[in-house]
Amino acid sequence: MSCEPLKITSIQENVKLDVWFYRPDKPGPYPVVVAGHGLTVIKDAGYAAFAQQWAEGAGWASLIFDYRGFGDSDGEPRNVVGFESQLQDYRSVIEWASSQADFIAEKIVVMGSAWSGLQVADLVVNDGRLAGGMAHCPVLDARATVTSVLPRPKLLFWACIDYLRGKLGFRPIFLRAVGKPGEFAVLNSPSSYAGFTSMFAQGRTPFDRAPNLISPRFITEALSCRPGLALKKALCPMLVVSAEEDDIVPIGITRDIVANADKRVKLVNIRCGHYEIMAGGKGYEANINAQINFLQNLSRIDQH
Repeated sequence: MSCEPLKITSIQENVKLDVWFYRPDKPGPYPVVVAGHGLTVIKDAGYAAFAQQWAEGAGWASLIFDYRGFGDSDGEPRNVVGFESQLQDYRSVIEWASSQADFIAEKIVVMGSAWSGLQVADLVVNDGRLAGGMAHCPVLDARATVTSVLPRPKLLFWACIDYLRGKLGFRPIFLRAVGKPGEFAVLNSPSSYAGFTSMFAQGRTPFDRAPNLISPRFITEALSCRPGLALKKALCPMLVVSAEEDDIVPIGITRDIVANADKRVKLVNIRCGHYEIMAGGKGYEANINAQINFLQNLSRIDQH
C-alpha cells in the first residue's frame, strides 16, 4: 500500500483541496472510499489508520481530504464550518475520482466522521452515482443533536452574532473549539479534550499546537440541517456505526433515524465512547471490522 499526496481543484477558483490517495498493493482500477473529517479535526488526526485498513483488509483505495479552510487545503477564512460548502468539497472529490482511470466509477463509497455524517447522509439520499456510504459516531440530525445538550446561552449568543456578521459580509468571530469540562468552548464534554489530544497525537501536529478555533455560526445553520431524516429515501446501502457511551451524539437520535430509514441503512452499536471509535480506542477494532465487512460485501455484490 502507498500514499500519494494530491491537490484536487475545488468549486472555488484557485482553491485546491489537499487529498491523500491510498493505493492498495494490487493492480487497479480500484473501488474507492472518499472520506471527509469531523467538525474541527483534520485528516492528519487519525484517518491514516482507516485508509490503511480499507486497503489491506478490503482492497479499497481511499481519497481522504481536508475541507477548504482546514488542514492542508487552501481557502479563506480558515476554520469556518458550512454544510453546503463542505458538501461541495465531497462532490469535488467524487467528480474527480469518477474521471480517473485509477478508480472504478461505479464503486465509490463516501465516509464521514461525526459532523460529516450530515454530508454523507445527504449524498446517500441524493447522489445516484454512489455504491454506498459509511459514517461513525455520525451527526445525522444536527438540530436534534445541538438541542439535546443543556442550554448554553453564551455559546448561542456568539453563534447568532457570528451568523449576522457573516450575512453582513464581516469576518468570522472565532471561539475555542475544544475545551475541558467547565471551560468555554464549542466542545467541552468530558471526553472531548482527551479525545482530540489522542487523535492529533497520531499526526504531525500535537493538539496543543493546533489552532483549536472555530467560527460558531454553524450552530445557527444546524437548526435547519436534518439530512438523516431523508434516509428513508436512501439510494444505496449505508453503514452507521454508533458509540453506546457517546457524550456528544446521543445514540437514541441515531437509533431512531436508522429505524425509520431504508432497510439498506444498517446500524452497528459499539460499547465505547465518541473518540474511542478511533485508532487506539477500545471501539476501534469493532468499528474498522464493521467497515471492512461493509466494503467486502459491496465488492461481492458487484461480482454477482
